[in-house]
Amino acid sequence: MRRQESADENANLASDALLTKRELAPKLKRSRRTIDVWMRQGKLPYFKLGKTVLFRWPDVLEKLNAYRVN
Repeated sequence: MRRQESADENANLASDALLTKRELAPKLKRSRRTIDVWMRQGKLPYFKLGKTVLFRWPDVLEKLNAYRVN
């Protein structure tokens, strides 16, 4: 039981991890340039600390769900 709890905690920490553009692009199967364009268009939420840009994966998925067509 303890191993499962630890695995769940690790999964939660991984989902809250901050990603760079280099890490985000392959997760979305897009180029870094596309990520830059989507940032300028307001399609991706991000944090900017100095020159560093970071993304939270759950926030990105939530924002992209707004563009979902059913």
